Formats: sequence, structure tokens, C-alpha cells
Amino acid sequence: GRMFNIVRMKDAIPIPASEMDKPRSVAVTNQIELKYANRVVIDVGLCVCLFEIIELGDSLMYQSDSAVHVRAEFTLVVFRPFIGEVITGTIAKATPDGLWLSVGFFEDILVPPHFMQDGTEWDGELGMWVWKSEHGNAYLDPSHGSVLFRVTNSKFRQVKAPSRAPAAAEAEKKSDYEQREEEPPFQVLASIKDDGLGLVIW
Repeated sequence: GRMFNIVRMKDAIPIPASEMDKPRSVAVTNQIELKYANRVVIDVGLCVCLFEIIELGDSLMYQSDSAVHVRAEFTLVVFRPFIGEVITGTIAKATPDGLWLSVGFFEDILVPPHFMQDGTEWDGELGMWVWKSEHGNAYLDPSHGSVLFRVTNSKFRQVKAPSRAPAAAEAEKKSDYEQREEEPPFQVLASIKDDGLGLVIW
């Protein structure tokens, strides 16, 4: 499967004063990695890392800050699986809303109940999904290893940009739980319903 795409971007990359003594390509590479690695770009996907710098253009100075802004054209490695792609992942967590799968660097992959095998039920006591079939019960247990899933959709949502850094007091008021409950900026919806999908040990 080709989970990753190479995406071409253009941006003016700010080079802070502390990086000015480095070769321009090194300074720009560092700043692109800082800005894009592990970031979701709406309608593009999750940027994993810089692939290559294609061209460096003019350096622009703004009076408002001490950085030099370098026009750059570059390519990024982006995670955005296509619809219908079959991928191997692991179970990150289970909730009554569905099964959250992980591919290591990305965990916002949701298998909603209607995309699980028929006869799959939520077991609240165990905190896991159970597939009940004529062959007995099969538990979708995170410790059971790999899961094969098919991508059914991916969706982006605009996340409110954080206003600079929140004050420490503000940050503490929001518990980890609340922060996690916000919908992710990029989510992949998946199915384990078809033959050959689901826990690999099945």
C-alpha cells in the first residue's frame, strides 16, 4: 500500500537570528522540519518529514521581526492513505464509539461499530469489543497484535489555532482528558468488516 505521498509546497521560511551562521540550505531544512514535521495540513494530510528542497529563492527582511524569510519550494512526505487501501495497524484503545487503531506515528484511525464484523458488541466490563460468532467469542484485544483494516474515508477539520502559548494557569485548568476529547485535525475512518480484515491471528 502507498500510505505516503510526496507533496510539493511553497512557503516563506523564517530563519531566526540564531541560525544565520549556518549554510542557508541547512538553516531552511531545520526550520521546515520544525514547522511541518508531525503537523496536519488541511486537505493535504499529516506531514511526516521533509523529502527534499527543490529551490531556495530570495531572502526577505521584515521590519516587524529579526528573522530572515527565505522563499522555498520543497517536497514533504505526507501520510494520507487512499480510500480502499488496506493497512496493518495495532489497537491503540477501545471506547463505546469504536476501535482506535495506530500505525505507530498516527493514532487517529477510527473503526466505528458499523464497520466491524456483524455480531460485534461492546463489553463494558472488559472495556473491549467482542465479535460473537458461531465459532465462539473473539475479543478485539489490544495485546493480540496486528489488525488489518481498510480505509473508508479521511476527514479534516479546522482546529482553532492556539493563541501563542497558553498561560500555565490556563493549561492546568484543562485536564488531559478534556484536551484529548477534542476531535483531531485529521482522522481516518476504517473498516475491519470484510473477509480477511480484522485481527491477523483470526
